[in-house]
Amino acid sequence: MNQEIQKQFNEAETILSNINENAGIEFATWTKDKAIIKFQKQIPSFAITNNYIYWCDLGINIGSEQNKIRPVIVSKTKKESTICTIIPLTSERINDTRWYHIDLENQNSTALIEQLRNVSKLRILNPLRNKGKLVKISLEDWKKINNAIKDYYSLTKWQ
Repeated sequence: MNQEIQKQFNEAETILSNINENAGIEFATWTKDKAIIKFQKQIPSFAITNNYIYWCDLGINIGSEQNKIRPVIVSKTKKESTICTIIPLTSERINDTRWYHIDLENQNSTALIEQLRNVSKLRILNPLRNKGKLVKISLEDWKKINNAIKDYYSLTKWQ
């Protein structure tokens, strides 16, 4: 193995050996899984389309970033692009009062607008299906999500 790669692994091992064992194992496993995604996986052959829901491997992230395998809405992509913009969904509807959390009409999930991000299409695992059909957000959900995105990500007034 390349000496620089080995040096980096040794430094990471030192850090991981000084934290909670389960957290260290989880992080090390994600590092391996990320290498597989990056170096051994192909972009899915199925269509990845705007406004549809897919299963996505978000990995192990930092702080309150959404992680693990979870459903996401693909909010923007192009056929020829290797990335897509996604909005992570909760596994159960939150029903809270935050205006940037949109409870979906036809799913028991909440769209987390503040977690919107770009990911490689390599992270997309499968389309979400209901009774064999691909799951698409409703027009009403699309309107609510679009408005929340505009409000959340618009620059504040220039002063």
